[in-house]
Amino acid sequence: MRIAIAKECLIYEDYSKETITRITKAYLAQIKKDGREVIDWRYSNVPTQTQNATKVQFEIEKLKKEWHI
Repeated sequence: MRIAIAKECLIYEDYSKETITRITKAYLAQIKKDGREVIDWRYSNVPTQTQNATKVQFEIEKLKKEWHI
């Protein structure tokens, strides 16, 4: 899911934490609407918005290198 979010950020050319959080929430909401269950985290603590944004930004950087942007 992080890679999909990273691709959307590249499309919109907006890599801010707020945008990443907004897109993540939209993806999770759509997954729930589709009747799918969101898999529980492997660890006891759920990633914070900052941690999620950092990991998505890492994926963005990998995609930029891969796509030569």
